[in-house]
Amino acid sequence: MKWRGASLCVAAAAVLPASLMLYGVCVPGGYYDFVVGALWCWTIVGVAWAVIGVRWWRRDPPDSRWRLWPLAVFPFVLVVSWWTASGDLVGKATFAHYRADLEQLADRASTNDDTRVGPYRFRSRFYMDGCTLYSVREPAMAVGSGLAWCPGVSPTDHIWDEGEIFEKIEGDWYTFVMPFGDTPVDPWGLQVTRIDSVGHV
Repeated sequence: MKWRGASLCVAAAAVLPASLMLYGVCVPGGYYDFVVGALWCWTIVGVAWAVIGVRWWRRDPPDSRWRLWPLAVFPFVLVVSWWTASGDLVGKATFAHYRADLEQLADRASTNDDTRVGPYRFRSRFYMDGCTLYSVREPAMAVGSGLAWCPGVSPTDHIWDEGEIFEKIEGDWYTFVMPFGDTPVDPWGLQVTRIDSVGHV
């Protein structure tokens, strides 16, 4: 019974890193604290899952091993959340939901103060070359990243001073990233090999 309760706890605990990971990739470039926190939580819960699974497998007779079913929840949640976080689904769905709020914010005076819109935490918001740029606070996979609203202009038509790379979302909206070094980075989704602690420690 003790091991059964522990396996249920591990299954429930998988929700935490999954939530952190999905929240962490809801913005271009991701949130460093949430993405790294999710990876650490996955590691801790994964170790607990392996220890409980091995000990329970050794203790219980073969005809009662069906009770291991709660342990199947962890790999299922891991695979589904990792697959979802690796694409652009979360980021684009978040943007679509908050697009009107972002456009209203762009109409206000520019500011370098922290700004929040739903799950978005912007370090600064400024106007440059016909675009309003929303710079994400502490991105995980780029030196800088964010959103750009460029009504009537295309930011991809010229080279930017800070090396920003723009990608169209829809309409007048774009993402931008400033990658670490010369290695390209996708603005959306989890890219573990692109995570860098520069500026976060």
